[in-house]
Amino acid sequence: MDGNSPAALNGLGLLQVDAGRFGEAAASFERATALEPSDPSFWTNLGNARRELRDAAGAAAAYQRALAIDGEWPDAANGLGVLLVQGNRASEAVSWFDRALARSPGFVEARLNLGIACQQAGQLERARASYRAVLGAHPGFRAEKEAARKLLEGLGR
Repeated sequence: MDGNSPAALNGLGLLQVDAGRFGEAAASFERATALEPSDPSFWTNLGNARRELRDAAGAAAAYQRALAIDGEWPDAANGLGVLLVQGNRASEAVSWFDRALARSPGFVEARLNLGIACQQAGQLERARASYRAVLGAHPGFRAEKEAARKLLEGLGR
């Protein structure tokens, strides 16, 4: 692997994430962002790795950096929303998921996260609609659909 290639380092980081080695992944993404600071996907991946490491401040900074590059980057908006939900600020998270979905309407993970945020914020009809949309997503997304099914059942459909 070329240790000077931002794309290769980002790819290595993604493999490390898949293996659950989030500290190593964060280091790979940090090197990728240092070499290519203008790629919002590298910053988002760094944010995701830092979130897995329970570094909320570091994750938020990385997501904000991605959004400074591309103000509508859906993965970074989704990541910030997740941080807010995890911080018991679900009503604030809703707008971030809306932002992600405005740019990428088929973003199933963000749709599920929107449902969760709406449910926690007491917006139950909107939560139900989000879960139904996840269930109606194109083939695949087994984990997201199973989560949406269970959450929808918990709301009494």
